[in-house]
Order: sequence, then C-alpha cells, then structure tokens
Amino acid sequence: MNMREMLTGFSLALILGLTTGTALADQSDMPPPPVHGVSGICGDKTYLYVMAGGEILQYGITETELKLLISVEVPVPPPPLTPPPQEPNFDQNPPPPLPMCMPHGLWITDGFLYVLNGPMIHRYSTPDLRLLTTIDLPRPEFMEGGN
Repeated sequence: MNMREMLTGFSLALILGLTTGTALADQSDMPPPPVHGVSGICGDKTYLYVMAGGEILQYGITETELKLLISVEVPVPPPPLTPPPQEPNFDQNPPPPLPMCMPHGLWITDGFLYVLNGPMIHRYSTPDLRLLTTIDLPRPEFMEGGN
C-alpha cells in the first residue's frame, strides 16, 4: 500500500466514521456539538495534520500506520456580527437565510502550518505545532443603497 492510498483510506474512514457514528447514535446520549466544529486535512511526506473538534492533530506517517504525535487546541473564533433581533414579520419580509458555514482549511508549506478558522488565520511552526501568529481577516464591507 503506497502513501497516497493510505492517506485516501484514512480520509474516507474519518469521514465515514464521523457521519455514520452521528447518524446511528442515540440523540439523547450525544454530547453537545463543539463550539467550532470545522474540519480539514493536509499533510506532507512525514506528517498528516487533521483539524477536527477544535483541535489540530498531528499524525506521523509510516508505510504501515498513522500514529498520533501531538494535538493542540485551535483558538475559538469570535462570534459573527449579527444585527439585534427583530420581531419577524413574514407578511412583509421573508425569513432570514440560514447561517453560512464559517470558512476553514489547512495549508502546509516551508515549515509552517496555516489554519483558516472563520475570520482568523493562525500560523503554526511545524513539526512542533507552536502557535506563532494570529491574523484577523478584515470584515467585508457591504455596499449601501440599491442604485
């Protein structure tokens, strides 16, 4: 089994395990969802990095196994800005759209792991996963009026 097949198998097993376990579990016994339940995966020739459940998990990769080496917590992003609640008037206004999923992802290059977690980018050193910097992304500016 080559490295690509092993990573593909691990990714599929992770996805299937998370979705199947959630679907089959008794809802009354389930713990509350994590505060920021985003996920992502990336790797290089030596390590596999998985973001899940508010943590980054670093696995060592060999030809025969994946071994968890380090796990660190990802800082919780601030809550999204929302306007104050208003009384719904569905005769004049349609219901608001469902909330969008926060952007997220992982990227590794030149000894650094970049983690996009909502409106923040975290830069970690690798392989020790030491948080070096956090950057807040600028908030989008919405255009006023309808001209």
